Amino acid sequence: MMSMTRSEQETRVELIDPMLVTAGWRDALIEREYAHRAGRVRLLGEQPVRDDPQFADYVLRGEPRGPILATIEAKPESHAAGAGMQQALAYATDLGAPFAFSTNGREIVEQDLRTATTRRLTAFPTPAELLTRWQDGRAWRGVEVTNPYGETVPNPLLQPAFSLPGAPSLRYYQERAVSAVLEEILVGHNRTLLSLATGTGKTFIAFNIVHKLLASGYFKRALFIADRITLRDQAYNEFGGLGDRRGVVVNGEVPLQRDVHFAIYQSLYAETASGGRVFEGYPRDYFDLVVIDECHRSGYGDWGAILEHFSGAFHLGMTATPKQDDSIDTYAFFASENLGEDGQPRPIYEYSLGSGIDDGFLATYKVTRVKTSVDEGLVIHDALERGAELIVPEGTTARDTYEMRKFERELVVPDRTRTMCEHLAGFLRTHGALEKTMVFCVTMEHAELVRDEMQRLLGSETGRNLYAARIVSEERDAVPLLEQFQLSDSSEPIVVTTVDLLSTGVNAPSVRNIVFMKPIGSVTMFKQIIGRGSRLDARTNKQFFRIIDYTNATRLFDDWDLPTQPPIQGPLTGALVVAGTVVDAETRDPIAGSAISVRLQGRALAEASTGPNGEFRVEGLPGAVVDVYVTARGYTRRQLRADTTDPGAAELLVELRQPSHADRRIRISGVEVTIAAEVEVELGDGSVLQSSEYLTRARAAVREMVPTNEDLRVTWQSRATRAQLEEFLAGRQITREVLEIVLGRGDVDTFDLLATVAFDAAPMSRDARAAAARPHLMERHPHLPEGFLDSVLDKFRIDGVNEVSTSEVFGVAPFTTKWGGVLGVAQRIGGPENVRALLADIQSTLFATEMDA
Repeated sequence: MMSMTRSEQETRVELIDPMLVTAGWRDALIEREYAHRAGRVRLLGEQPVRDDPQFADYVLRGEPRGPILATIEAKPESHAAGAGMQQALAYATDLGAPFAFSTNGREIVEQDLRTATTRRLTAFPTPAELLTRWQDGRAWRGVEVTNPYGETVPNPLLQPAFSLPGAPSLRYYQERAVSAVLEEILVGHNRTLLSLATGTGKTFIAFNIVHKLLASGYFKRALFIADRITLRDQAYNEFGGLGDRRGVVVNGEVPLQRDVHFAIYQSLYAETASGGRVFEGYPRDYFDLVVIDECHRSGYGDWGAILEHFSGAFHLGMTATPKQDDSIDTYAFFASENLGEDGQPRPIYEYSLGSGIDDGFLATYKVTRVKTSVDEGLVIHDALERGAELIVPEGTTARDTYEMRKFERELVVPDRTRTMCEHLAGFLRTHGALEKTMVFCVTMEHAELVRDEMQRLLGSETGRNLYAARIVSEERDAVPLLEQFQLSDSSEPIVVTTVDLLSTGVNAPSVRNIVFMKPIGSVTMFKQIIGRGSRLDARTNKQFFRIIDYTNATRLFDDWDLPTQPPIQGPLTGALVVAGTVVDAETRDPIAGSAISVRLQGRALAEASTGPNGEFRVEGLPGAVVDVYVTARGYTRRQLRADTTDPGAAELLVELRQPSHADRRIRISGVEVTIAAEVEVELGDGSVLQSSEYLTRARAAVREMVPTNEDLRVTWQSRATRAQLEEFLAGRQITREVLEIVLGRGDVDTFDLLATVAFDAAPMSRDARAAAARPHLMERHPHLPEGFLDSVLDKFRIDGVNEVSTSEVFGVAPFTTKWGGVLGVAQRIGGPENVRALLADIQSTLFATEMDA
C-alpha cells in the first residue's frame, strides 16, 4: 500500500487539482489562494504589526470573475477528509458561497449551507451541476433573464466583475455587496440600502453594480447623485472604466447622449430659465437606476422630489453609518423592502468599521482624551471676579453658567481654544509635526482661530507658510486647498480646520490625526468624522491613526466602531487579588478617588476606586499577569503589570505624578485655562498587541527557519543567508525595530534579539561583540592600515552587522578621508575579491565568539 505522506501543497497539486480538472473546472472558474483577509493591524506601542493574512485554498465561480459558488479547504493526504470543513464553512459564510468542501485529495466532504446537510463524495460536482443547484429553480438566477424592457439578456449576477491589468479586484465583502444589490433588482424590488464603513470602497461597489448591469444589457442608464462637487467628481473618476459613457450634469445642461450621469442634487434641483427644475428635463423613465451617495445626510426632503420624478427606477442608497435615531427616515425609505426578524428595516448588506479593522482593510486607531480646566462648565460670575472681561452684544443676555457644548456657539472662549491648540502643537511635536491632521471646529470663526494658532505655533518651526489652512464653504480657495491636502505626497497644508465640510466622503488616506474641538451629539456625524482617518495609505505607510478628543466625542463609540475582542486563553475569573495604595509621588499623600482598571490582554476584568486613604482592592481575579491602569484627576496616568499569583500583587504602591503646568498655563483676556487631564484610552478591543503575544509569534517564526541557535549563528554569518532570513521574518512582521522596543535592548545586533527570543540565549551587546572579535581579526589581518579595522568595528557598534556587510561602508568617513574611499580601500587591500573576503571574515568572526552581556 502506498504511504500517504504528501504535504498539503503536494496534495493540492497532485490530487486535488486533477480532480477539479476531471470534474470540468477550468482555470478561469477556479481562484487559488483567494485573498480573504489582509491581516489585522495591531499596535505594539507606536509600531504597527500585522496579523497573518488569510487565504481560502480554492474558490469556485459560476463564471470567470462571476459569483462565488463554493470554497474548498485542502488538507494533507494523511488527514481526514473533513478536517478542513470548519475553515471552509467560515470562508463560505463570509464570501456568501452556498457550498463548502473539505478534502484530502482522496475523499471529499460537502456541506450545503442552505440546508446544513453534508455528504461524502469521491468526485467534485461539475460546474453545471453546482450552478444548477445554486439557481435552485429561481428564474432570476438563470443564465439569461428578462430585463425591464422585455428583452432576454445575460444575467448580471453572472457577469464578470470589471477588470483591467493593474486595477484592484473586488474584496470579498465588496463582492457580497454587489451581488446583494443585484439580487434585489432581479427579484423585482424597488429600492435598497447598503451600509459600509468609510474607506471600504462604496463608490467602487457602485461602479461594479453599474458595470454589470450595463455590460449585461439588463439596465441601460444610471444616475449617481452626491451632495458635494468633490464627491461627485470622485465618483466620476471611480467610474473611469466606463469611459465616454459618463457625463456630468452642470450649469443646467444634462448629458442626454451619455449612459451614466453624475450630479449633485443642488444642480438637479436648480431652476431652469423656463422656471422648471433641471431634473424635470429628463423623461420620468429615463434612468433605470438612481444611486444616492451618503444618503443618510441629505434627508428625504432634499432629494425626495428627484426620486419621486424617477420613481420607476431602482433606488440604491449608500451610507457609512448604521441605523441611529438621526437616520431612521433614511432606513425607513431605502430599506423598507428588507425587514429583519424584528420587523425593522435593515440594509441588504452591512460592513462595519470594526469588521474592516478586523479584516485588515482599514486602519486601527488610538484614542487620547484631553480635558481643560473649564470643561465642567464656566461660571460667569466667578470668571469676572478673577478679572475676565465679558463682552455682551446689545440685545443679548448672558447666562449664569455655560456648559462645554455651548462654548463657541453661545460663548466664545478664545483662551480655551488657544490652550487646546498649545496642547495639540505639543502632541504633534511628540508624534510628528508633519503628520496630516484634520481639526473639527464649532463655527467658521472658531476654525479660523484654530488655523491661526496652529500656523503661529508650528508654521515657522516646520518652515511652512501654509502649515495650517481653513477649509470651509466661505473660503474661496477651499476646493484647491482640499485637493492639495488629499495628495499623500503634498507638503502643505499639514493641518486643516473645518466645521463639517470634511466630515463625509472626502478621501484623504494619509490623514493620521482626527481632532475633536467640536462637541458632537450625533452618532452618525461621529462615525463620519472618524471615518476620515480609517483609510490605509501605502504611500506614507499609514496603518493606524489617532483620535485626539477635547470634547468627549469618543463616548459615542459602539460595537460598529470596535473590532472583535481577541479570545483569551484561560479563565477570566478566580480567587486572587490585586490591592495596594495610590499616593502622590512628591508629597507621599494618599490619593482618594483614583480610578483602577484591571485588564487581561486588553480585556477589562474589573474596575475600582481608591478609598479615603488611597487604598484599593480588586478581587475575583484569575491567576495571570494583568495590566493595572491607575488614573486620577490632575495626575498623569500610570500603567503597571502585576502577577496575581505573586503575594506582592496585594501590596502594590502606585505613585502618580502631576504633569508639569509650566508650559501649559495660558492667561489671555483674564480667563485662566489649563489642561486638566490627558488620558490614552484603552478600548480593550485587541488593537493593542501584547508583548508576550508578539514574542510568541516571533519565537515560532524564527524556529520555522532555523531550528537551533547554532543554525541561526551559521545563517547570520553569511550576508546572503542572513538576507533571506530577514526577508522571511519581515514578511511575518518580525523586525529589529519592534524587537528592540519589546526587549528594551537597542544596544545589540538583530542576531542577539532573535537568539534571545527563539532560544533564550543571553544577548551580547554590539560593543562586546566588537571587542571580542578584534584580537582574532587583528591576528588574521596584520597588514591592514593602522586604525582601519577599528573603524570598521565602530560602524558595527553603531548600527549592526548590515552596516559592515558590503563595500558601501567604505564610501563614508573616515574611510573616504583616510584611505581613499571604496576604490582606495580596494587598492590597499589587493582588489575587490580581497575586500569581499575581509568583510565576510569580519561578519563571521563577530558571531563566532560568545560572551556574557
